[in-house]
Amino acid sequence: MSEKIALIVEDTEANRIFFERLITQAGFTVKSATTGGEALKIANTIEHLALALIDMEMPDTNGLDLTLLMRQKHPNACLIVATMHDEYSLIESSFARGCDVFLVKPHGFMELFKRLTTQGAAGIRKAGPIVIDQYGPHEFKIVSS
Repeated sequence: MSEKIALIVEDTEANRIFFERLITQAGFTVKSATTGGEALKIANTIEHLALALIDMEMPDTNGLDLTLLMRQKHPNACLIVATMHDEYSLIESSFARGCDVFLVKPHGFMELFKRLTTQGAAGIRKAGPIVIDQYGPHEFKIVSS
């Protein structure tokens, strides 16, 4: 079996360390970045990225732009956008750019861990699009106007 590589993109040190530990415990080899530019450099060195956890707000870019670039570079990776903001338009924009899971901090960390250890990154991707927030995990559906 090949190595499962995850990329954590988070500029807040405490959050990054927490995510690194969580994802490592779920069986992944973790690489980390604190900026979008650094994340793209690392992503370009990884042939088969299994998972990327992307913070929405970084010093040099935003999670929406980085999600789109990561989806283009790694079309089969499970992309998770993590943010404290849970506005519908932001969630919709994240999924439109290739996100598989929208995680509202600080909710859902254990749910994400459970899914990674039982379904794996590929299983989560197949099940998407999923929002994990204070109400638990639920499928994202576009609301027609």
